[in-house]
Amino acid sequence: MNPRFCNNFIDANVLDYTGGVEDKAVDIILHMAEENAFTLLLPYSVKAEIEHTNTPAEVRRKASQLIYSVPVPLTPTELATHQKIRALVQGNAKPGKHDNDAFHIVESAKNGGGYFITNDMRLLKKTAEILNDIGIKVIKPSEFVALVN
Repeated sequence: MNPRFCNNFIDANVLDYTGGVEDKAVDIILHMAEENAFTLLLPYSVKAEIEHTNTPAEVRRKASQLIYSVPVPLTPTELATHQKIRALVQGNAKPGKHDNDAFHIVESAKNGGGYFITNDMRLLKKTAEILNDIGIKVIKPSEFVALVN
């Protein structure tokens, strides 16, 4: 799937720089999106995370440059898919801990997402299953940059 011809969603954690190797890739992604090389969106479901008082101002600033998807109620089939992805992502973790992450992915797929860009290792480890189940590829920023270059 060519990222230039689908919606691409970015997780809020990607906007919070860690000083690691992925930060440069995020800069490239944001610049290319600004140049309209591809469509980059935030799932509306991350808005509460970004607006939280503990979220760094720089993350909020970067997020303010992006467009959010629009909330649309999930159909019964989509609710079942969310349950399935939630169970997959949760693994052995405490129930409920990763519900939002699963919802971000399902919401992104629902809105034509081809790629969900994240630094969340729990999600990245499940990319093959998620791609098979709902057709969206969970990918690191550096992997996404390699695709579009």
